[in-house]
Amino acid sequence: MKVNIGTYSFGGIASYLGLGPTLLEKFQTIKSLGYDGVELLPVDLDNDVEDIKKWAQETGLEIVSIHAKPTEDIVKKMAALGGKAVIWAGTDFCNKEEALALAKELDEMAAMAEPYGIKVGYHNHSKEFFVDEGLPLMEYVLDNSSKCYMQLDCGWAMNAGTYPPSFIRKYKNRILAIHVKENDRVQGPGPRPASAKEATGGSPFANVKELPLEQRQKMLEEFTARNESPEGKKRFEVQCKLGAPESNMDWQEIKNALDEQDLEAFWVVERENFYDDHDKCLAEDCAWLKEHIQ
Repeated sequence: MKVNIGTYSFGGIASYLGLGPTLLEKFQTIKSLGYDGVELLPVDLDNDVEDIKKWAQETGLEIVSIHAKPTEDIVKKMAALGGKAVIWAGTDFCNKEEALALAKELDEMAAMAEPYGIKVGYHNHSKEFFVDEGLPLMEYVLDNSSKCYMQLDCGWAMNAGTYPPSFIRKYKNRILAIHVKENDRVQGPGPRPASAKEATGGSPFANVKELPLEQRQKMLEEFTARNESPEGKKRFEVQCKLGAPESNMDWQEIKNALDEQDLEAFWVVERENFYDDHDKCLAEDCAWLKEHIQ
């Protein structure tokens, strides 16, 4: 099977901020670790599209998707790169009403992307499984959208208490991709998420390359402090080694459920917690999937 990985796994928030290795250096490392393709971040498109194409060809990597709010500019660039999808990495919505509004917005984005041959998807964390008026918020989105697909982050879904194979079967032909993330305990979706009405504007990572280096470093320090707080550590320490005895994930059954679809979902590894050396963890993730998932 083909296994892809997001550039986010090479630096996390630092990657969103355009700090650390260059995109070419990431491509070279990704290939050396055994991966077949890559999921980009918005900041990666600050590089010239022709350069990105050249680097992908040189390393033999397929560009499958990008984690970004779907705009026509990003859709055009992904089409030029031969990508499959633009996947919104998440936004605030807190109840059924706001979930219905998001479904409408995603359908409008998907209609815009259709002429370019690009699909629009939504990526979940745990909060999208918060229950309002009897249903998880994510189900309201999918039930009321006809054009939008989903990238199911299996680890966060299971962490919220949603069994990924059952969810995939319920929304057959709507799962465009999955994020491979291990999980060793159910923590629930957490409190009611923030409202779309409380949103402060666009992504904090928009046009980050235009920000002074000092400002980007300060943003990184703030995110790092948040992730190293007790609550932040609680979220990320559930990400154990792939196939570990303590894991509550059934990756083969996830593959079985995906195989029942009429479309082939692509797999993207995303790791935010490392049990050993960074590159060793990522290489072992790739090797484990290719060895154990049929």
